[in-house]
Amino acid sequence: MALVLNWREIEKMAALAHSELAGQHVEQWVVPERGRFPQGFLKGEWLIRTSGRRKDGVFLFSVRPRHPYFAYRDGKGPRAAQTGTRSPFDLAVSKQIKGRRIHSLEALKRERMIILWFETGEAAKLGLLISLIPATPEALLVEGDPSIRRWKVIARSRSTSLEEETYFSPPEISQAPLEPPIRAEITESGEALWRAIEKDLDQEAFETRVRTAQRELKAVLGKAEDRLRQSEESVARGGAEPDWRTYGDLLKAVLHDPPACVDDARRLPDFRHDGAIRLIPCDSRLSASEQVEKFYSLAKRKARRIAEGESRRDQFSATISRLKHHLADVPFHPDWKSLERLENAAGIRHVAVENVPGKKEPKRAGWLGRSFRSRDGLPIYVGKSSAENLELTFKIARGNDIWMHVRGRPGAHVVIPLPQGKSAPLETLLDGAVLAVYFSGGEEWGKTEVDYTFKKHVKRIKDSTEASYTHNKTLIVEPDSSRIKTLMGTNER
Repeated sequence: MALVLNWREIEKMAALAHSELAGQHVEQWVVPERGRFPQGFLKGEWLIRTSGRRKDGVFLFSVRPRHPYFAYRDGKGPRAAQTGTRSPFDLAVSKQIKGRRIHSLEALKRERMIILWFETGEAAKLGLLISLIPATPEALLVEGDPSIRRWKVIARSRSTSLEEETYFSPPEISQAPLEPPIRAEITESGEALWRAIEKDLDQEAFETRVRTAQRELKAVLGKAEDRLRQSEESVARGGAEPDWRTYGDLLKAVLHDPPACVDDARRLPDFRHDGAIRLIPCDSRLSASEQVEKFYSLAKRKARRIAEGESRRDQFSATISRLKHHLADVPFHPDWKSLERLENAAGIRHVAVENVPGKKEPKRAGWLGRSFRSRDGLPIYVGKSSAENLELTFKIARGNDIWMHVRGRPGAHVVIPLPQGKSAPLETLLDGAVLAVYFSGGEEWGKTEVDYTFKKHVKRIKDSTEASYTHNKTLIVEPDSSRIKTLMGTNER
């Protein structure tokens, strides 16, 4: 449950903060960094850095719906978010209060409102009024005489602009309870309140990311179940095909004197069943020996389709089982390692802002195909079939990801997803290249050229399952069994 202060708690904490803030100067107005939240910051939360002769301090407040709060502590507090957006209100307040001396911080009697007054050198002062009503919190930049309860509104957090002159007056009659209880554990000091807010934010960040991971897991699970049905249908279609090998064996047995092809069929004795006559299809354009070769070719295709379908069926069955296990094992309290495992299963990469300033590895849609880790720790995705290649290249990959393909041959598409602003190290490119060769059936090809380019330079050929690409570079690699063995050990799907 979100931390919400009643008017007596607000009054007490405002008095404590006033004793620290009065006389200090505004050094900086920032959007604080919140590395555990997906965006790296919270919209509607701000921080005022102050400086004085004796010490520096920070005044934190939030006007986020259901999460309003304020607190003061000594020191610098959290650093500024490099990804934080600047609203018109944000820019207006920053410009107006920077360098000003803080006159006072007061709580409006029996209201969930506080106002931070800044000196202007005149009777009229500049004020930052913060409404902490959970359903409709808001911040207003006002000017006027603190003793006269009617102030002109300069900017407000919930509006991009003020079309006409607006004034604010506090309510004359409060509807608040007369004596709401004061929680000693969070109001004994500014530091205690700050810790309570940080704990509440950790819980909020955790629950937000768990919900996101659950939503993504369910989406990936739905896709996996669709792919499982498709694989089962593929196996069933393969099993329903004629017994091409038997046809080939029967025709091969009479190649010395094959019966004529009449009405696209031949009458052949079935030597396996006492010579009973069977009708088998034939193509009048082919000789008997050519027809035998075609039957054997169709038999190989049937076996390959069934084997590939069964492999995909088993793969997706295992994936579904794993996803259901993760969904049944969702953590309900801040266990960050368990959350990381859940996010990894959902295909979400949350990079802590404190480790990579201002950067996050982009979130990916759920890739259900083969996934490996390069020597440098980067993911490598490999498509094995035509359908997987198209999905990987045109649905999963993004513009600045590396795309790889064996030159001049049909084969696997390989994608190396890259975080924004990052490039692929040589070892990662070599890992991707040997995977492209391996999954294109090139274990015995010797030296092979593998092209790579950014995915944004790859285009699908109209009315085709093929792709064209430009701006490519080329690697020449040889089959490397030790590298392949290492990569197979990192297979994540």
